[in-house]
Amino acid sequence: MKDVNPLLSMEHVEISYQNQGKWKTIVHDVSFQLFPGEMVALTGPSGCGKSLTAHAMVGLLEKGFRVTHGQIIYKNENIIEYDERRLQQLRRDEIALFIQHSLNGLNPIQTVKRQMVETLKHKKKWDKNNIETSLYSLLNQVGFSNPEHILSLYPFELSGGMRQRILLAMMLSLQPQIFIADEPTTALDVINREKVLALLKQLQQELKLTILLISHDDKSVKKYADRVVEMDQGGIVL
Repeated sequence: MKDVNPLLSMEHVEISYQNQGKWKTIVHDVSFQLFPGEMVALTGPSGCGKSLTAHAMVGLLEKGFRVTHGQIIYKNENIIEYDERRLQQLRRDEIALFIQHSLNGLNPIQTVKRQMVETLKHKKKWDKNNIETSLYSLLNQVGFSNPEHILSLYPFELSGGMRQRILLAMMLSLQPQIFIADEPTTALDVINREKVLALLKQLQQELKLTILLISHDDKSVKKYADRVVEMDQGGIVL
């Protein structure tokens, strides 16, 4: 991996929030790299700033938070300097963020098919003539053997693990360069947790996808990650 250029580099990133007019640093000195086609696990205890780091990578920090030091280099550009229009383009075309508690991300009154088609429309180039084929292929990739039936269902008719895979398929349909999975197994039981992690590993290998897997459960992710980056309140440990 290290003989090629990194796809993304976090360089001494510091994240702060505004409190009574002053900026207080809560994430200190985060540095690591993502190389093409690898799965990196970013681990550490709850509250150490893993999710904030992920949100900073795609310009989605909440109001009152900002990157106060460092650079996030992607394709020789500093993401921190992007305006909102460029950040939206980045999230649509380049880096997908699969956030915690994403099981609520599906519209309860729309079928799976309608929601997947809406997602595909965000792609600049999508084949309207072969939409069914595209949807079937995506659902097959995430482990569904009966895509026609799945497409006809509403979210309330799906288990938590199934909804997770639908959302994963929708993000993959955008063909991102980097896939950030932020605590993707939090709301799942042990069996579905293993299934989702194994699926991410399979997709990494089959699609040559670059994945940043964020989790406080370092034992689980170490089985699947190519590399583990450990984080604590002070920043990166190793």
